[in-house]
Amino acid sequence: MKALQGLLGDHQDSVMARHTLRELAAVAHAAGESAFTYGVLHGREQRRAELAEAALPEAWTSITRDLRPWTA
Repeated sequence: MKALQGLLGDHQDSVMARHTLRELAAVAHAAGESAFTYGVLHGREQRRAELAEAALPEAWTSITRDLRPWTA
């Protein structure tokens, strides 16, 4: 269960970070500054979310496998 909670937490952190990065990039662009670095960071966060999503099925299978004796 801890593994699943960790994955979901990592995914949520990435969602919130990407939202904040988009806002910061918009402010920087409006001020005439480069927003390139925000885009790079956004891409890194997107990859982090993808990795968490890819690991979810295995974590879910592990949890349901551990719970099966209780539901039988």
